[in-house]
Formats: sequence, C-alpha cells, structure tokens
Amino acid sequence: MIPFRFLKSRFDKPEAPQEQLDTVFEYILLDDVPHFDTPLPTNVLPLCTPQEVGEGYRLCWQLLEQGVNRRAFSRLTLKIACSGHASPEEQRDFKYARAKFKHMRFACANFAQSHRYPILLHIITIIMGNMQDAFKNHQRTATLLNGLLLWYMLTPPFYWLIRLPLIIIRLGSPEDILNYQKKQNKKLARLMTTLQSTTGHEFHVMRKIISRRVSFNDTLRTIRPSHQLNQLSEYLATVNGMMGDMHDTIIEKKLNGTQSYHRDRFQPPSKIIERINAFLSRGEKETSH
Repeated sequence: MIPFRFLKSRFDKPEAPQEQLDTVFEYILLDDVPHFDTPLPTNVLPLCTPQEVGEGYRLCWQLLEQGVNRRAFSRLTLKIACSGHASPEEQRDFKYARAKFKHMRFACANFAQSHRYPILLHIITIIMGNMQDAFKNHQRTATLLNGLLLWYMLTPPFYWLIRLPLIIIRLGSPEDILNYQKKQNKKLARLMTTLQSTTGHEFHVMRKIISRRVSFNDTLRTIRPSHQLNQLSEYLATVNGMMGDMHDTIIEKKLNGTQSYHRDRFQPPSKIIERINAFLSRGEKETSH
C-alpha cells in the first residue's frame, strides 16, 4: 500500500486562502436555511469558466483534506458507536465532518467529467448519514453497526482507496457542467410529475438534485462573489430546507415503522411544488433563448 505522503495531489496547490475555506463552509451550513423573501434571480444556470472549474473542485478538496482531522473523526465515531450516545458538541463535530464529505461528493458530481460520485466516497457518506439518523433517533443497534463500519472505512488502508479517485479525477469543461445541470433539471421535471403521490425515496432523489445545485452554486459564489449567485443559493436553500424538514419526518416514520420509505405515498406541501416549478420554468426560458 502506498503511504499517504506519496499520494500528492495536484489539488493541494495553490492553497486556497483560509477566508475562502471559511466562507464556503459557512455557506454549506446555511444550505438548508430558508430565505422566504429572497426572489428567484433571472439567471438560474450560471456558466463558469475553465479556471473556475479547477478552482471550485480544488476548494472542495482542500476543505475536506484540511478541514477534517481523520484520526480525531475516527476516534469520535468509535466513541459514539460504543456508547450509543452523542453529546451536543459531539453531534456538532460529527455533523461538520459529514458536511465536508458531502460537499466533496457533490463536487465530484458537479465538476467531474463523469458527473458521478466515486463509489467508496458515496458509500462512506451514506454510512455517516445512517449513523447520524440512528444516534439522533436513539437507535442503539444501528448506531453501533454503522459506527463500527464507518470507523473501519476511516482506517488508513481503506481511506487510501477512498482518497485515490478524488486525486486522479478528470474535470469537465464549463459546457459539460452546464449540460449536466440541464439534464438534471429535466430529470427533476419528470420526477415532479409524481409529486401528487410520491414515496420517501422519490422525494429524496428530488431533494438531492436541489442539494447538488446548492453545493455547486455555493462553491461558485465563494470564488466568484455575486449578488445573483447569492440570490440563487438562498432560493435553492429555501427549497432544500423545506424538503429536508419533510424528509426528516419521513425518516422518523420509517424508523418507527409507521411509513414505508419505498411503498407508501403522500403529497408534499404545495409551497415546495410551486418553488421547484418556478425554478424549472426559469431554467427552461434560459435554455430556449
């Protein structure tokens, strides 16, 4: 196995200013905070430059590499797993580390030529989410099992496998990224046709499209500050937050056995539907011009 010190990444340099790392993480923590009064801007499909593609991905990489102390996070994971309990401070530290992993995963979908999550990064992020749901809902067995699995994936030999695809990744062009976003909008529009009667899983897929777009926009507005980009992030964060609150309720019902995540159907609030439709309609107008 190749030691970490020999796995130098082209994304390590130049180092992003600490101010940028702090700014993008602040945006991440606000990516589901509602701003009900923020209007939808005229441009909902902002085009980035080739330089911004590289800068954006590098910023996400450095946020994970410099922002998560893997050894400390591993110790925290094992402690929560074995005790079945997380203090408010431990919940915060776990949430912050998971947020940086999620942002890196979104960066792969947003900026990579393949627009795919690296499989092991995707798996470890899912396990973090399952563990967080488990200890927040006092699911002792699920906390232990997910925690032990997460602890193992954070060990140096396994984490090397997670890290490698992030280093050798091929980035897309600005045109690739724009086309990917248009395809995601079309997918979201198709899923919207099920919103009169949707499942928890289908609803989650729709929310992930919104979450990825918030993540992309938050990264872009960090390296290219703009009032319109701020508006777009705040508008999408409002949708993301509304959907997140509803998904939390769905997860609670799933865990207590009162609602099937994949079978039982429901209708989301009309305000969510209206905001997503407005976003998609604006995107269609931009595409047709």
